[in-house]
Amino acid sequence: MGRALSRASLWLGAILVLGLAIGYLTPYGPFAVNALPVSAGVSAQLACGGVFVSGRALDDVEREDIFRLSPLTKWNSFTLDRTNRSVSVTAAGLVTRTSVYRPGIGCTLLVESDARALRRQAEGIPVPSTAPRSALWPLGDAVDLINLPAGVDRAALGRAVEESFSDETPDRDIDTRAVIVVYGGRIVAERYAPGFGKDARLLGWSASKSVIATLVGTLIAGGRLSLDAPPPVPEWKGAGDPRAKITLRQLLNMSSGLTFNEPYDPGSDSTAMLFESHDMGAYAASKKLAQPPGTVWSYSSGTANILSRVVFQQAGGTLAAYEAYARKALFDPAGMTSAVFEPDETGNFVGSSYLYATARDWARLGLLYLDGGVINGRRIVPRSFVDFVRAPAPADPSREYGAHFWRNGLAGPGSTQREFPHLPADFYAAEGHNDEHVAVFPSRDAVIVRLGWTTGAASFDRDKHFAAILAALPH
Repeated sequence: MGRALSRASLWLGAILVLGLAIGYLTPYGPFAVNALPVSAGVSAQLACGGVFVSGRALDDVEREDIFRLSPLTKWNSFTLDRTNRSVSVTAAGLVTRTSVYRPGIGCTLLVESDARALRRQAEGIPVPSTAPRSALWPLGDAVDLINLPAGVDRAALGRAVEESFSDETPDRDIDTRAVIVVYGGRIVAERYAPGFGKDARLLGWSASKSVIATLVGTLIAGGRLSLDAPPPVPEWKGAGDPRAKITLRQLLNMSSGLTFNEPYDPGSDSTAMLFESHDMGAYAASKKLAQPPGTVWSYSSGTANILSRVVFQQAGGTLAAYEAYARKALFDPAGMTSAVFEPDETGNFVGSSYLYATARDWARLGLLYLDGGVINGRRIVPRSFVDFVRAPAPADPSREYGAHFWRNGLAGPGSTQREFPHLPADFYAAEGHNDEHVAVFPSRDAVIVRLGWTTGAASFDRDKHFAAILAALPH
């Protein structure tokens, strides 16, 4: 849910306005029939995560997140069950969907399973400690914003960060909730909107794809996967199946050639996968080949869930094994102890969309890449993998995509200007749908994290705000 998605549509707003306005029982009823499960499903998933993962009040999540996706989500009714830790949502009085929370695991939307089966699936999985750690960030939780590195213009940095929270839209559609600036390996600025703070887990949407890429990188480092070999995907093992030639590199570069309808329209692949599928990785892997692998770039959330399922199977093929592997290989050594990666009903992390973490932990992801794959003295991924994810995907004519990371590519077809002319050419980032950004600036030894809930036609101007922040750091 990154740049490609926001350009394609205003997704649920358009879906519900058209679908429900046309009418459930008109000749266009199937359109609305598809829209209602999307409305109920995304509302239940976000409400469950907002309450049980982020620790917010349901009313706040409804008002500030869900209703802002579309005014017609106000037709939905919400039932919060704190005893069983679930949220059920009924759309327009017709379709009900339920999302179930499990400690340390997050929320899962019910499709074919039930709450009791999901709770059995999570039995024995330890809940990570949230106790504060006294060491300085990134090893611990202590942050010193008084004694800044030499050359940092404190006043200019403070103004730039404050300005990044400005929002003159009538309905507060930009809605920045957290900004963190890292320079020289430490946090030099940090600010949160009212109602949020350093301990608030925030949803990354498609920034989650970059975390899945990192987990793939750990398997490459361990010799269990190879960039230029086909990954083990069961659906592609039939005799003569042309998909068997798709390499891991091509999947990471979004150049697999598989069909996948990304825009979030009723009945599209993305909505069917996220809100109607028991096994999201299998759904995406079942798609046919439309183009020869490696020849066409096409942004696909399905690809991220195929890759997540590859990691899931390599980790042991159970939710407990996947959770343990992610903690051991990435989250614990990086210090990302707040991370909650929500799975589908099979136990596979929804790699396209559903990682929650504090802003400080998203910043740790950025620092990991800024320092060439090393954090807290531990190498997580090879430097060659870092170079790979930030290099342009060969099939992308705009050069704005790498390998599950976005780049400062070209402004448009045939253009010679960078998309973000005031930012360094080497800028690359994990990015998500509501303008979530974990931006890495190697030439400036900096990481900037911006998390929020940008909706409608608004956008967070990272070219302007990130440039102002960088101007306050030593050159």
